[in-house]
Amino acid sequence: MKLAIAAAAFLMAGPALSQDLTLNLTARTPGGSLAIAVYRDAEAFRRGEGAVATRTVPRTGLTTTVVIAGLAPGRYAVAAFHDLDANGELTLWPIGLPREAYGFSRDARGRFGPPPFAAAAFALPPSGAAQAFTLR
Repeated sequence: MKLAIAAAAFLMAGPALSQDLTLNLTARTPGGSLAIAVYRDAEAFRRGEGAVATRTVPRTGLTTTVVIAGLAPGRYAVAAFHDLDANGELTLWPIGLPREAYGFSRDARGRFGPPPFAAAAFALPPSGAAQAFTLR
């Protein structure tokens, strides 16, 4: 009896679903690498900490395609920058403005800093999704 209940609970729960997010990132300047962070909630996105996935990949041309596998369906936002000097950080001018190109999913833009999570957020359905944006 206990085995039948456990089997029924397992079947009703179903498998844990994970999906692929395909990113097509365009950067105008050649060379360097692209640093990517995927966020699931507004607070982590605002702070720039607690990404659910990060990748650093070599830039492969005008548009670089990156697949982030294993994400659960839900709402996400992506931040990325073009790391030209290979220091792993977004390099700033002395006045605090970004020196390297950066961008956010849905091509969202902020006034003084990153855009709100809601502006950059998109749904990742069970079938997976693709996002394309430009680093400026």
